[in-house]
Amino acid sequence: MHVTEMIGADRQGPEPRRLIAILLCGFVLFVGVTGAALGGGGGRAPAALLSGPVASTGYWLVGSDGGVFAYGQAHFYGSTGAMTLNRPIVGMASTPDGHGYWMVASDGGVFAYGDAGFFGSTGAEPLNNPVVAMAASPSGHGYWLVASDGGVFAFGDAGFSGSMGDRHLNRPVVGLAATPSGAGYWMVASDGGVFAFGDAGFHGSAADRALASPMVSIGMSATGQGYLMGAGDGGVFTYGDAAFLGSASGHTPIGTVADLLISADGGGYWMVSTDGAVLTFGSAPFFGSAAGLALVRPIVGMASSAGSTVNPQDYSMSGDAPTALTPGTSVTIDLRVSNPNSAPITLVSTITTVTTSDPLCGPANFTVTQRPTHAVTVPAGASATLSELGVAPVDRPVVTMVDTGANQDACQDVRLTLHYQGEAIG
Repeated sequence: MHVTEMIGADRQGPEPRRLIAILLCGFVLFVGVTGAALGGGGGRAPAALLSGPVASTGYWLVGSDGGVFAYGQAHFYGSTGAMTLNRPIVGMASTPDGHGYWMVASDGGVFAYGDAGFFGSTGAEPLNNPVVAMAASPSGHGYWLVASDGGVFAFGDAGFSGSMGDRHLNRPVVGLAATPSGAGYWMVASDGGVFAFGDAGFHGSAADRALASPMVSIGMSATGQGYLMGAGDGGVFTYGDAAFLGSASGHTPIGTVADLLISADGGGYWMVSTDGAVLTFGSAPFFGSAAGLALVRPIVGMASSAGSTVNPQDYSMSGDAPTALTPGTSVTIDLRVSNPNSAPITLVSTITTVTTSDPLCGPANFTVTQRPTHAVTVPAGASATLSELGVAPVDRPVVTMVDTGANQDACQDVRLTLHYQGEAIG
């Protein structure tokens, strides 16, 4: 007999009982230990604070006027948006702890905010060619500026390892990336030519390729044994051990790509376009974009904030179904996240799985639409549902009972238990 109709429909055979899907909440830790918290979610995760790899917690976008847009846990520390600049801003870089950033203008003027120290600039010097990019030293106590002719200017503890300033270039330099040690760096030209200095290894270039669009940036792989480059049409080119995780070339609806930025864990990257749209690839979380804003000036650069990937102490997730399930119906789960920590946490991924109380009605009878697919920040000491955190219903997990077309009477009165896994940073 097919249980495919709601209660009250006429059918032959014995009257089926209404399927009552009691969804008991569950919690899990970042390390993946699962368990059901019976009775509506009173379970408490064991205390733990597990250190992990560095992860991106947010990012900044910067416009050519120096206007800064902060997303995720990247805090706004100031901008030049209300100032009259001698030359436009062309790029930015963040401090290692993510609590500050620098911006650089095309004349080499440097603007420091948050815990970013000012170590010098070329703003008062006559330059042969404009500055096009900057990179921070690993310690955060220095930085490099690079001009379009490949000239390099080192400040603070950023060491000078060489430049292209005295050589002929086929195309101008557009990007700069430093090695993990700070004892070397790479430059990329708009034709994809790569120039390696110091302990930066050369792993290949795109100079011999017919590019559909000029290169705009270069970034280092997580190990420093490779790099990837981004083109203005969203194309991505990887060398060494840098992983290719996708591109927007040929199918992006956004404008010209202004910058490509690798996430702190090296497992993903973002692209930002001149209109403020942000695309994510791999493990790079989406924290927001400026695509819907009326920008005074185009976006020219991007930098990420970072922190340790941890299991914030005792955080938990729970959520019950508001109604019962019958074949072919769905329920949306308004997850509740409890954060007893003294600082905000950001959920960068959640996974909901289902188990059942009757093996004859297995999990194959149910599907879960995994959401939210974007980062959600929970304030310190707060316990809030996704709706209270401003997450729209379409961005919440959905549990569906599949109408298999076969006899599903075994699912009558079955109990479902939802298990939640979350990855949080904070």
